[in-house]
Amino acid sequence: MYVFVLLLLSGCTSKQTKKTTPETDDSNIVVKTKYATGFAITHTNHYTRVDILNPWLPGENYATYYLYKKDDSGIPNNGIKLKIPLQSLVVNTFAYFEFLHRLGELDKITGTSDGFRVYNPAILEGLKNNTIADLGDPFQMNLEKTLALKPEAILTSAYAQRDTYSERVSEAGFPVIYNLEWMENSPLARAEWIKLIAAFFDKESLADSLFTEIESRYRAAEDLVKNIPQKHTVMAGDNFQGTWYVPGGNSFNALLFRDAQLDYFYSGNKEGGSLGLDIETVLTQFGKAEYWFGCTAKSYEELAAKDPKYLLLKSVKDKHVFNNDNRTTASGGNDYFESAVANPDLLLKDLIKAAYPKRLPEYEYTYIKPLQ
Repeated sequence: MYVFVLLLLSGCTSKQTKKTTPETDDSNIVVKTKYATGFAITHTNHYTRVDILNPWLPGENYATYYLYKKDDSGIPNNGIKLKIPLQSLVVNTFAYFEFLHRLGELDKITGTSDGFRVYNPAILEGLKNNTIADLGDPFQMNLEKTLALKPEAILTSAYAQRDTYSERVSEAGFPVIYNLEWMENSPLARAEWIKLIAAFFDKESLADSLFTEIESRYRAAEDLVKNIPQKHTVMAGDNFQGTWYVPGGNSFNALLFRDAQLDYFYSGNKEGGSLGLDIETVLTQFGKAEYWFGCTAKSYEELAAKDPKYLLLKSVKDKHVFNNDNRTTASGGNDYFESAVANPDLLLKDLIKAAYPKRLPEYEYTYIKPLQ
């Protein structure tokens, strides 16, 4: 349930669409991102400046970092100074495990939160043999344990304009690196944040190469269905405490549907987050949708027990309903919330396999799973 709430938080917020970057001169080199709009990287002769842009206050920065290799003399004082490459890190956002793995920096993690919800086998092994500390609740992480670890930085997600948890951590003397990739409106934009975390390990060239490969695989998957003669219709989300949240038309899920050649009712909507609907509206707008992705139930029996109205949906009648639980642990870990951000091509292939199986006859689902 905790993970589902985080997704709703990401869905209920509008995102920034205009990106501001520092001006360039002979000694400043601005790194241009191809899809991501939430961060900016600028290299100078003495340091690398990383700006996390504020999605709640367009035109302002959420945080600024000055990364240096030798000494911090001459560096401005209007940001967080960090010596790179980082040697130790507490990670409070599971979505970055895969980024760190691909960059070869997973071993720098000394602590994480909610260990029982972790899926990554290497992190689980570290928790088991006590080389990685379980710091408990991600919103009230154990500060005493964190102090004992003495991490060089804490990687965490910002879920609001004012993040009281991160303020507490900062007051305790730990630099906080904020992750806002979940505010991006396309799968490739979210994946491009590998470049952001790479800057803290002086591995930007590697990140560029890795992202180029991700983009290439995604475009290849997209090409598989570009000539589909008739698009299938799709619905998404599920009922949470009386409200059914569906992706806005400018969200990354809606863009995934588009690239998978799926016809989505709100494709023309301009919202970057989620739209809250009641069950009657869902039945009206999506009653005839052929496929349903993002269901939170594990079986059709469970679905019917939750609300008999679900049985009125065509996707349920045709047994075309999928959840995101194909890779999970017994204690609650789910790889969909970890490595999927770095694998948008596999997310796309999952949708294609479900709706147009002849286009991927040998492919096995990675993250989604048909209800039983």
